[in-house]
Amino acid sequence: MVENRGQKMAGMVAIVTGASRGLGRAIAREFAAEGAKVVVSARGNSPTGLPGTAVETAQQIQSHGGQAMALTCDVTDEEQVAAMVDRTTEVYGRIDVLFNNAGIMVLGETLLEIDPNQWDQSVAANLRGPYLCCRAVLPTMIKQGRGSIINIGSRMGSDHQQGGGVLYSATKAAVHMFSLCLAEEVREHNIAVNILSPGGLRTEGSAAIPWTQRDWPQRVEPDAVGPSAVYLALQDASTFTGRLVLRAEFGETWGF
Repeated sequence: MVENRGQKMAGMVAIVTGASRGLGRAIAREFAAEGAKVVVSARGNSPTGLPGTAVETAQQIQSHGGQAMALTCDVTDEEQVAAMVDRTTEVYGRIDVLFNNAGIMVLGETLLEIDPNQWDQSVAANLRGPYLCCRAVLPTMIKQGRGSIINIGSRMGSDHQQGGGVLYSATKAAVHMFSLCLAEEVREHNIAVNILSPGGLRTEGSAAIPWTQRDWPQRVEPDAVGPSAVYLALQDASTFTGRLVLRAEFGETWGF
């Protein structure tokens, strides 16, 4: 992370969910490097056993001179989400950006192999989570008259041949439509809602999926998503909203 990179987000407050590792950690660090006060949110422990905590991410930011607060939050739990948002406004007084990154990826399993509990867990993390987080921050953003919500999309939610399968692709397609409809709902309040599809990443989670090794050299580090996420964080309904955008096309077809 580069200290005091450009200060594009100076004075802004951003919540990043699923920020204990991978993409969430990279975005939290990027926002902080651009001057934002960052709420680093994640579950207390990874159910997959992967390394990294919200506290570690916040400490990394603070060690580079940034401002960050770590909060434990399971985005599928309404009470925990409400507590996270309440604590954010209590400490920082506002919420300018919500980056909904927390989620579960289940790939390579057929419908008959996916048990109902797996299905419910993925739908809860990938769809209920963004719903609860958006619902919790919107009153504050509406009161402010401005805000930016960024939901993580996927090529697998738009193209059934990308290998997402019936569960992951279904949840991501739902996130796409949820975001597009929400963008229209909150346009009058000057709140932007966009979907960022990051493309193939080299993360701890993706490294644990055997088939990702096929295109590992073509994947990018999570830090590569930072500039496009900052651009979206700076938007409102009057500038850029209701879009599904690809990180790989940032600066070419969008984000000029």
